[in-house]
Amino acid sequence: MVLEERFLVVSAESTHLVIKVEKILLNENIECRIIPLPTEISANCGLAVKLEEKYLEKVKEIVNRESLEVKISLVEKKGFKKNIINL
Repeated sequence: MVLEERFLVVSAESTHLVIKVEKILLNENIECRIIPLPTEISANCGLAVKLEEKYLEKVKEIVNRESLEVKISLVEKKGFKKNIINL
């Protein structure tokens, strides 16, 4: 059985900003959590926020509204292979 998963990753230059993003998203009732940043995306601060793909439009709206300098990526994971799409 091959595990398939699709999710969004929001990354930033600093740990402080990643924590701030998580707090803002949780206050907007978006389920998310902090994870180690996949090295395929970047080597920024080493942390990122993981959330379900269904929240993409809402997250884009929040990022624009709050003027957050973050990178949003879609991760398609199939077994040990990852495909990263920068959004």
